[in-house]
Amino acid sequence: MFRYTKAIVCGVPASLPEAALRLEADAPIVDLELARKQHREYIDVLEKEMGLEIIHIKENEDFPDCVFVEDPLVVCGDTALITIPGHASRRGETIPLKETVLSLGLKVVEMKPPGLMDGGDVLFTGREFFIGLSSRTNEEGIEQLRQCFSDYPVTPIPVSGSLHLKSFCSMASPDVIAIGTSEPAQKSRSIITKEGKFPYEFISLPSNPEANCVFANNVLIHGLGKERSEFDRLSCKKVPLPLPELNKVDGCFTCCSVLIP
Repeated sequence: MFRYTKAIVCGVPASLPEAALRLEADAPIVDLELARKQHREYIDVLEKEMGLEIIHIKENEDFPDCVFVEDPLVVCGDTALITIPGHASRRGETIPLKETVLSLGLKVVEMKPPGLMDGGDVLFTGREFFIGLSSRTNEEGIEQLRQCFSDYPVTPIPVSGSLHLKSFCSMASPDVIAIGTSEPAQKSRSIITKEGKFPYEFISLPSNPEANCVFANNVLIHGLGKERSEFDRLSCKKVPLPLPELNKVDGCFTCCSVLIP
């Protein structure tokens, strides 16, 4: 569980600061060079700390959000689901991702209209899926994921006030979920506890963005400072890594890579 060999990543396009999608119209301006530096540091951790082979996709200036490779692609086992991203401006991002997963020998399933899904709404715990029913993911998209990965239970979770489900929760370790303390996050925690098919522990984080982290190969990438203690009880190696520039356009750790088992 949570053992991976490769990571798919995409570069940060120069068009991102001006044209990337934003939940908040008055979001702070992104420093492009700093965003690229922080993104390279993130990739370095995937490669050097997690031991992953990095599969690079060239950034495309026509798609300002293309660095967020998680949204057009969901991989579980040997199967890749090519989604229809919820925002129309992002749907061309699927083309190079499909070519990439085919080259890796994965079985490819393509979502069909009227299904919509952003991978940022897909939380896979290793034993089941929780899927955010959000402004970017609809019920038909969830049903198509259920059919694609039929070996695993799928539980929808309504998402409000945030872009994606993983905007406020993510896997911090096997059967351990990091989650924010906001009201939407706590409502989601209640659904996970009551409707999930397996029990989970939770680590509460004061803010929603802090609850997004990447766990793989017994290494945890997180955005907390070294002095913070929330993850101390976990036995894995912990790598604090700030990603504030991409945070300005609603980016987070999980959305910057797709991990391949």
